[in-house]
Amino acid sequence: MSDHLIVIEGPQNDARAIALIEEAKKLVPNKPIKYVVNTHKHFDHAGGLAAFAADGAIVVTHDASKALLEKGLSAPRTVQPDKLAKSGKKPVVEGMQEKRVLSDGTRTVELHLIQGTTHDDGIIMAYLPKEKLLVEADLYTPAAPNTPQPAQPNPNNISLNDNIERLNLAVDQILALHGRKVSVAEFRTWIGKGS
Repeated sequence: MSDHLIVIEGPQNDARAIALIEEAKKLVPNKPIKYVVNTHKHFDHAGGLAAFAADGAIVVTHDASKALLEKGLSAPRTVQPDKLAKSGKKPVVEGMQEKRVLSDGTRTVELHLIQGTTHDDGIIMAYLPKEKLLVEADLYTPAAPNTPQPAQPNPNNISLNDNIERLNLAVDQILALHGRKVSVAEFRTWIGKGS
């Protein structure tokens, strides 16, 4: 954004999150991380949120995860204090329902609830309209090149595709947070919906 950064996911743990924060500050100096988007409440996607909250970032998540994250981030950490415990700051967690748009007036990041998946009841994806880029976690992990196509596509893959179509998103590329960036054509071929 013009005056701040948005990070998608505060992953794993305090050490990993601190490394990400430091790298973001090195790559884009003089822009604070205003938001950290939590796609869902599983530990590998939420375990580092405390470090971002300590740095002043607002945690944005689905309402289905909001209370759990507020409780977890506000709990005392006395045995092994993390960055948030040491900072003394109170975390700010904001929820969303079906859609939320983060914008600086020029650029937008759309956050959408992914419907029809059993992975998590409040999982969200981020869509960058200008770049035609979709960022998602856990519903699609691209296979290594030249991996044979499965006989039956994963239901979560189908759910992701259904949501892209339902929302009429003009997606050229998918950035799978547990994989790599692929073209939407490669994704659709993988699930048997491409040419």
